[in-house]
Amino acid sequence: MLTITLDHDSDVPIYRQVADGLRGLIADGQLAPGDALPGVRHLGRAVGVNLNTVARAYRLLAKDGLVDLRRGAAARVIGPPAEAPAAVDADDVRRLEAALAHIALSGVDRATVEALVGDILDRFQTRKPSDKAGPR
Repeated sequence: MLTITLDHDSDVPIYRQVADGLRGLIADGQLAPGDALPGVRHLGRAVGVNLNTVARAYRLLAKDGLVDLRRGAAARVIGPPAEAPAAVDADDVRRLEAALAHIALSGVDRATVEALVGDILDRFQTRKPSDKAGPR
């Protein structure tokens, strides 16, 4: 089963947290192109949210070019895109800034933050889409 962690106290909408969780699983190779995503009811039950919330997350991923949605068929991973975008999306920059601000305000030192970000980037960039990882 896919592991997606939600924070119901966060300002980030739950549908976006679901989408971001799936995006991370795609980025680190746990979901590869061609893989079927769980049905919206199944994933909704698994993470404790309404199926419409999961459906909205799937639509967001489809809009971003990561998931193929077809009526009557399982949602399938089609990303990540073959080519990197020409520019970083402003919303992504704002989310990254918010996350880094939260970490900085909690008192974590710069070296620890840099190491953490480096580890995450290494995990996303060293995996091949065909490399499947087990549960973490």
